[in-house]
Parts: sequence; structure tokens; C-alpha cells
Amino acid sequence: METDYLQALGAGAGFDTKKIVTAIVDAEKAVKQSSIDRRTADVDAQVSGMAQVKSSLQTLRTAFARVDDKVDFNFSSLNNSAPTMISANFDSSNALPGTYKVSVSQLAQNDVYQSASVSETLEVDTYTLSGAVSSSGSASFTYGGVTYTKAFDTDAATTMAGLVAAINAGSAGSTVTAAATNSTVFTLTKDAGSDTQMTKGTIAGTTDGSTTLSISIADTTAGVGAATVDQNGTSAATVVIQVGSGAAETVTLAAGSTSLTDLVTGINALTADVSARIVETSDGSYRIVVEGPQGGDNALTITDSVFGLQTTNVLEVDTYTLGAAVNSGGSASFTYEGTTYTQAFDTDAATTLSGLVAAINAGSAGATVTAAATSGTVFTITKDSASDTQMSKGSIGGTSNGDEALTISTADTTNGSDGNKIQAAQNATLSVNGLAVSSASNQVDGVVSGLKLNLMGVTSADVVLSVSRDTSVAKAAIIDLVTAYNSFDSVIQGLTASGSTTTDEGGLKSDTSITALRTKVRSFLISDSSTPGTAMMRMSDIGVSLNRSGSFIVDDTALSTALTNYYSDITQMFSANTDNMTSYGAASRGIAGDLVTQIDTYLSFDGLVKLREKSYSNKTSTLTTEQAALDKKMISIEARYTKQFSTMSKIMDEMKSTQDWLESSLGNLPYTSDNN
Repeated sequence: METDYLQALGAGAGFDTKKIVTAIVDAEKAVKQSSIDRRTADVDAQVSGMAQVKSSLQTLRTAFARVDDKVDFNFSSLNNSAPTMISANFDSSNALPGTYKVSVSQLAQNDVYQSASVSETLEVDTYTLSGAVSSSGSASFTYGGVTYTKAFDTDAATTMAGLVAAINAGSAGSTVTAAATNSTVFTLTKDAGSDTQMTKGTIAGTTDGSTTLSISIADTTAGVGAATVDQNGTSAATVVIQVGSGAAETVTLAAGSTSLTDLVTGINALTADVSARIVETSDGSYRIVVEGPQGGDNALTITDSVFGLQTTNVLEVDTYTLGAAVNSGGSASFTYEGTTYTQAFDTDAATTLSGLVAAINAGSAGATVTAAATSGTVFTITKDSASDTQMSKGSIGGTSNGDEALTISTADTTNGSDGNKIQAAQNATLSVNGLAVSSASNQVDGVVSGLKLNLMGVTSADVVLSVSRDTSVAKAAIIDLVTAYNSFDSVIQGLTASGSTTTDEGGLKSDTSITALRTKVRSFLISDSSTPGTAMMRMSDIGVSLNRSGSFIVDDTALSTALTNYYSDITQMFSANTDNMTSYGAASRGIAGDLVTQIDTYLSFDGLVKLREKSYSNKTSTLTTEQAALDKKMISIEARYTKQFSTMSKIMDEMKSTQDWLESSLGNLPYTSDNN
């Protein structure tokens, strides 16, 4: 039987052109795609490997940088004899061992002012009932621009108690409160939320008109709210504030905006370091408290005529009564600010009250106190306004014959004051090991290396701060750097491993530069320090050695002993025993300093790590370009094959049609024996 080749090719049924073309294209692409995929995987592994190298180098650098400087290696601990009086922010790496005796004689303060007191008061309006209220009566009140109306539509409201209850139960009760004072008088009290004035309305029987309420007094003024300076808020205000010798700044409040809140907002918006807040005092009144920065040079100067913030000195005045005439042998003495002033009355004029007053004012006492006669037998002595130091009353008497004397009629009065200044700006004063120190702040820095002192009170005895060397911290730092190195070395070993299979191979197996990097880093730990100590010259001297696997191990006992006995040698070995060596050029820096410098070279802009990263990045770009070119080529090939097979399919269809016609024609021929 003859084979139907057309049928075998799919003629008549049509080719699966897409399937055939895809298979041909895939076959043609496979070899090149496999090459690109394999190289892409290699480059991805290399890029990932370099990221690991970079990260492990940075970690290693951090560990060694902790001991690459003499100051860094100066690990210490702090003992504080009085932490409640002085606390210290302690930098164990920078604090120099030693004993520091600190005494505080004065804390730094800031200027603090308070405004005049503003009391919150309620507005109370009084109404008198002139007749019973009918069930059809009503009441209206205007408050805060809103009118409240209450209808009295029950018999209960026809009594005073019913009227009060109806008002309080209605909408007006949320802002005003009614209360009966007797059978014919009641009051309406506004709330304390603002200074809005309540306007009296009408209360009347609106149906029959025979029953009315009358207002017995005129409207009272508005109450004063918690944040209000004046009752009506109509006065403008200007407050000028200056810090030390700085520029004066002004807070201007327009009429209607002169509340305590308005001023606080204005002060806190200033560029100067000044803050303000509202406080409620024990008596329920309110004040503004204004604070400046600490330090004696930061005293505040405030000019204010509305809020009472400006400094107004209150003078101390002591009163004396003349018990007898003063003879020429009499004298007076007064103590003021630690100094006693004595005035002798050595003239006959001093035997009178006016003469006594003149003698006091003309003498040395007159420089600080002033005498003044208030009557024929009474005079006063007023201290000056320079401070609030209390004046102590002395004696006034006839010292010649002793029978003529002055008597003091009252006890000492209190000190004068600086008005509304409740605290004066001043520097902190202290001594550190006998050295006098003045600080504008209670946070004192730079006096003791590595310590920032926080002063919390005046001391009665020296506070002893003892900074001692702490070998346990140094030991931990050395163990940390060994751990960091072992981690780094393990990463590099894994990345550069050749492996017996592809799964065992490292991503950087063929990168000899990374192998060389590992060798270079290890050399710092196995070689003598570039700045060896006398007894300690290399890592093995302090108990750090290599094991068989190539990792470093730490002999804990040997390290502790070395740190105890040879601390300075170890500092020299790691850091050259010199401050800030990392800023120097090619100078030797010790094991840690040299290694940190080498790592910085690797990680620099044009260093090994950056160059290898760039190289692998370029490979990635090249492969991306190759992949794009291959994809483009395959698209072209696919189009060509698709066209060819489409044409072939058409030809096959035509051949199949011819075959079918021939078969049909032959089938219609008459049958003869020759057909066999």
C-alpha cells in the first residue's frame, strides 16, 4: 500500500505552524541562551559575593577602629560619691583615669518673671419678681450673641422654684444658671468660659400680660475668663523682651486680642530663647510665667504696661518711733547687705526728729538707706532698690547720758523684692580639684575629659568622681575584633572556595584579588605591630593565636594577665599610643590603626572593592545587551519561519485539493478488467 505523504505532513488538515516554528526557534536559541544564563548566574554570584566582602570589611573596620587610637583604648569606669547632687554622662573611651573633687556653690538659673494676677470671676445679674408667673409666661436672655427663650407652660412654673427649675432645664441652662435668693428675687449667673457679657432680656407673662418680672438693677459687667487680662478685651498691648545684650523683640497685641493666651502665643513665637506659659495659682487666679535662658549674661529686660511683667522693685520700709529727744551724743546703727552703718548725732540739730533724719541721710548709711519723717515722733528708713537683701534694724540711742533714746515700734518687715521677677539669672559656680569654674548652664562639659557634669544641687562637701582603668572593657573590645576577623575570614573562604562540584564553589572562586585581600588582612594579625611595645609586640603575645582551621582563638587567662600587667604596651601595639593617629599620613599606627587604614583603602572610591564592583557591574551590562540582541534575533527568525511555513501550508492545501479531485475523477471511470 502506498504511503500518503501529504496526509502524513498534515496536508488537508493544515500545519500547526506556531508549534513547529516555536520548536525550531527554541532549538536554535537554546545553545546561546544556555551560555548567557550560565554567565549571568556567575556574575550574579560575583556581585552578591562583593556585597558580602564589603559588608564584612566594614564590620571588621568598626571592630578595629574601637582600639586604633590611644584615646579610644582608654577604657574606663566611673565611681560617683554623690550621684543625686552631680550626675555625669560618661564616655568610657575618652575619660582620663583620675580622681576629681567637685564642689558646687551655685546652680545656674534663668530669669523667671510672673505677670500680675488675673482672677476668673462670674457675671451675676439680679431679677426681682413683681408678680406670679403664669403658665403662659416666658423668659428670654441673650448670652454670647445667642438669645435663649424659655416658655413656662406648666403650673409648677408659676412659683419661684418652678421658674428657676424651668430656666435651668432649658437651653439657657447650658450657659447661665438660675438660683432663687428669696421668694421674689432670683439671679442668673453666666458660665466662666469667657468674658462675653450677658445681656438682660425680658421675663413676662405673654398671654394675659398681667404677670410680669421686672429687672431691679442695671446690667453688671461681664465676668473675667481664665485667659483674659481685662474684662472687655478692648485695650491694645505691647510687650518688649530682651535677652541679655541681644536685640529687643516686641509682641504687639491688638485691641480685642489681649488675653493671657494671646500673649503666651506671641512670646513663644519670638526668635529669642524665651518661653511663656499660663499657670493657675492656689487662690484660683491666673498668671503668665516667662522664662529666659540660663546664665548670668542672659538676664531678661521686659517692658510691659498691661500684664505687669516688667520689673518693679518693691522697697523695704522699716518704721521707728521716737521715744525721747536725741542728744548730741546719740547714735543710730543699721545693718544692710552685711554691712553695719553707724551714724553719730553730734550736733544740737540732731536732737530734733528732722535733725535726726538729716543726719542719717547725710552719713554713710545714707548711701544705701533713706530716712524720712512721717510725723513728729515717727520716721522710716527705706532701703535702696538694688537687691532684695533684708535690712536689719539696729539701735538708736543716746550714748552719752543714756537717758534719751529712740525705740523701735514695729518688728522687722520682710525683704523688698524685684517686683514680678521671681528668679534671677545667674551662672553656675563650681570648682574641680580647686579650679574655679563658671558655667552658664548646669550641664558642664569640657572640664573633665570624657565627663559631662549635670549639676543638680549646691554641695555641702566635695563630690568625688573617680575614673579608673577598666580592663574588662578593653578585653571585650579585643575579643570583639577577633570575632569580627573570624567572621570576615570565613566569608572570604566561602566566596573563594574552588569546590568539587558547582554547589561547593564560591561566587568569587576565580577572583585572585579577593584571595590577596584576605592574605593582606591576615598579615596584620600574625605579624609584629608596626609600633610594638616593649613586652607586647604581636597578637600572640596577648593570648590570640591561630588554630588549625585558620581561625584565631583567644586564651582568656593570657589576655587578662597581659591587660593587667602590660596595658600601656598593648595600647602601643594597637594604636601607637598616640592620639588621633588616623589623621596622619604614612605614619605607623599600630595593628589596629594600620589595618583600619588598609581597609579604608579597599573601600575608597578607587579602591579594590569599588573596582571589582564596577567590573562585575560592567559584565552584567554586557550580558543584558547580549540577551537583548539574542531576543531580537529570535523574533526575526520566528517571523521568517512563520512566513515560510504559512506559504508551505498553503501549497500543501492546494496539492491536497488536486489529489482529492484526481481521486474523485478516477473513481468515476467505468470499471473494466484492466482496472485490476
